Amino acid sequence: MIDKAEIKHRFRRSIESYEENASVQRKIADYLFGLLVRFLDYPPQRVLEIGCGTGLFTSCLRERIQPSVLYVNDLVEEMCLKTAGRCGIPLTHCLAGDIEEREIPGSFDLMVSSSTFQWFSRPDETLKKLAAHLSPGGLLAFSTFGPRNMAELRPFAFNGLQYHSGRELTACLASRFEILCFEEQCEQLYFAEAVDVLRHLKKTGVNATGSSVFWTKATLQQFACRYEKDGSGDRFPLTYHPMYFVCRKPV
Repeated sequence: MIDKAEIKHRFRRSIESYEENASVQRKIADYLFGLLVRFLDYPPQRVLEIGCGTGLFTSCLRERIQPSVLYVNDLVEEMCLKTAGRCGIPLTHCLAGDIEEREIPGSFDLMVSSSTFQWFSRPDETLKKLAAHLSPGGLLAFSTFGPRNMAELRPFAFNGLQYHSGRELTACLASRFEILCFEEQCEQLYFAEAVDVLRHLKKTGVNATGSSVFWTKATLQQFACRYEKDGSGDRFPLTYHPMYFVCRKPV
């Protein structure tokens, strides 16, 4: 099971460092927005963003789509509040807490989420819940991460997430939505030292699943040697595997 309390703790700790270090997440948000506007053939009046973080995607929604009503959700209340302040969203429209557990107010024309759905404990049940609060003809657009995500870290006993494949997510979505678009990419970041990989994870909060490794000078050296053994030379890569979906609820 995913430890939501630990996720909340680590993302709360990364609030001030997140945007400076989340270059991949920013690119993913921008790409998702580009896909969304290709299929958005109506002006959405009520929009819900799930996992708003510090507002990278929210800013695009507010400035370019300008919905009449915009709700933002995040597991971490402080992130919800930061986004609300940044984007001029009423505090009454901040839905802090686990979207899998909390009540969703009414129905929405558009639901969006960038780099969040991988944290769901019960993706099939949660997609069913979201579909129930999406208006007929409404869109669900989201990005998540696939099985190759952070593959370099698996030999080091990271308690990684169970990343679902595009085929698995398509199967979950197909019974409730028309899938308009599915795309996937691989993006690699490169670091000068192995320890910089771990610093990056900490500063973006994406190490929220933790690791059973107790990091010492010796284990860090083993970490570096394993990268070199895998043929990475004098640079240390970290792979992100974003997947993008745009779906429509049948009328």
